[in-house]
Amino acid sequence: MADRHDSAGAANQEEWQQFLKDYLDDVHRYEVDQGYERIWPFWKEGKERESLIWRQWQRWEEQLQERGALTTAVRGRAIPLFWMEKGREVQLCMAWKVQRWYNLKGETGVEEVRKILRVTLTRTDAGWCVENVEESNGDGALPDETEEETITLAEAEGNPLPTLIVHGAGGYDTERAIAYAERYWDSANPAYPLFTDNCTNFISQCLHAGGIPMLFSREMGKGWWMRGSGKGASWSYSWSVAHSLYLLLKSGGPPMRAVAIPSVDQLEPGDIICYDFDGDGRYQHNTIVVAKDANNMPLVNANTTNSRLRYWDYRDSTAYTPQIRYAFFRIRGT
Repeated sequence: MADRHDSAGAANQEEWQQFLKDYLDDVHRYEVDQGYERIWPFWKEGKERESLIWRQWQRWEEQLQERGALTTAVRGRAIPLFWMEKGREVQLCMAWKVQRWYNLKGETGVEEVRKILRVTLTRTDAGWCVENVEESNGDGALPDETEEETITLAEAEGNPLPTLIVHGAGGYDTERAIAYAERYWDSANPAYPLFTDNCTNFISQCLHAGGIPMLFSREMGKGWWMRGSGKGASWSYSWSVAHSLYLLLKSGGPPMRAVAIPSVDQLEPGDIICYDFDGDGRYQHNTIVVAKDANNMPLVNANTTNSRLRYWDYRDSTAYTPQIRYAFFRIRGT
């Protein structure tokens, strides 16, 4: 009996994993030719258009059309991280890394993104179907984020490496900042703690790698700094909290000496974009410009949804709302 049960369980797992692979393969094909019809049969009837993923895809298509870009190829890799099978339902969490190639004014561009997705699959008499797909956390801050609650390490213990310190910094070297953003957009630098919401920690690291010296204080609400590593690390709010970094940039004070840029098309590689997704005056996300596309518009690298050469406006983000506001900054340095 035990052997038959184990065999049936293994067969069941193979079935839903193959179903999930087939679904993601067709999502990749859809992103090339916008063939909606191939995706809907995978979804439980009536659920597909309720999904936030559906609205995210719609905004992504609108973004492509407005840019005049044409997707030419998509390649992805999904890795189930953990799952729970209960009766006729499977709930799983998976990492999904996607590369998208596109043509814009005769030039080939590529965008990369790694998402953590929560997926619910249901088995019906006709076979497996998708009940729901959600992006875990996505680009915005956690719903209950405060400056105190945000300071939560995802991976800290056992990290013996010291924080990297820039000595003799004089100004801001955008090439070094961009090189760092390219190196660590999808692989955490072990010299730093890794946060659950890592977007601002990542941008602070890029700025520091570009030559901006830390401005130390004994108070978390002052300066811009990171001390130590591992469990004993400490840092300022401005190093790790999106809105606090925005306020520091907006002030124009040390160590950034940031200058507000009035228009997105004036941004250059090395500049910083801050995002207020809800338009309520509190900024929840930051990115660094690493390149410009053929339309002279910025492409950015970022965490928490790890992204490389992503189009700047984040209309394809789960955190996007029509009320979104942006702030653009050029870093001068001390």
